[in-house]
Amino acid sequence: MELKQLRTFIMVAESGSLSRASDRLRLAQPALSRQIKLLEDEIGFELFVRSGRGMQLTEHGEALLGRVTGLVQQLDNSVEDVRSLAT
Repeated sequence: MELKQLRTFIMVAESGSLSRASDRLRLAQPALSRQIKLLEDEIGFELFVRSGRGMQLTEHGEALLGRVTGLVQQLDNSVEDVRSLAT
């Protein structure tokens, strides 16, 4: 499991669609879709229900989102804290 996959997962979950997440991350939709698929394959569950209207979290997706969002934010904050030590 890679941090990039988790960031992509969080962004798609918050955006509700690959196209909106793609715009926000400035990455191609196929790349985002591939990251989500790799994460789902590693976890062993589908994280989203895909439809023409977008992507909605499954029960497993909701559980993962609740557990990783704070961790990723904490990691980002830690990196920023270390960077600020240089000034």
